[in-house]
Amino acid sequence: MKRLFIPLLCSFFMTTHAFGQAPQTTCDRLAAHPSDTQKAAAGVEQEDFDIPAARAACKQALDAYPGEARFSYQYGRSFFYEDNYDDAMPHFERAAALGSAQGQLVLGLVVMGGFVGEPDVCRAGDLWLTAARQNHLYGKIYLLQNWLDGMFEDCGLDLSTAEAEAMVESAMALANTPQAQDQAKDDVAQLQDSWTQRAQN
Repeated sequence: MKRLFIPLLCSFFMTTHAFGQAPQTTCDRLAAHPSDTQKAAAGVEQEDFDIPAARAACKQALDAYPGEARFSYQYGRSFFYEDNYDDAMPHFERAAALGSAQGQLVLGLVVMGGFVGEPDVCRAGDLWLTAARQNHLYGKIYLLQNWLDGMFEDCGLDLSTAEAEAMVESAMALANTPQAQDQAKDDVAQLQDSWTQRAQN
């Protein structure tokens, strides 16, 4: 199997805006991820994540707003960071199904990495494609870098070269925003180099 680009789950960024109808809650402030394009708070990296407090707050938020995708994803984080993948997965699945781009991104990482069951490359590709089409920067990066590496050759992934090229260009634009972290800029630069090498071959 070819390499999996950027194996870590916690080096993400993006801009902030609310998703759905639920107001900002303590769950958002304690458990939103900085990369979430649909987040309602600034976001907390894994090293600053207070698992017990976040879990309690997100359980309360989910009870109040059971259809809110971001609360399902954020609740799932509280289990994932304890390596409790069996309990995290249903919440990531629900978040992804409800349209959370961050949930789709992370669920793709989970199934690609084989955290629960056998690795599923094709499903990861489909999830990342869905996240990328919601303009999620790391959805684009994971999708395109692995696509360029040939990971999805046997998957029938619905991604044309023209759409992939447009995604590379949009990823470059996102990385050039003031909100972009250095890691995001570096990852997009690596993607751009990979795309350039493809064009030259």
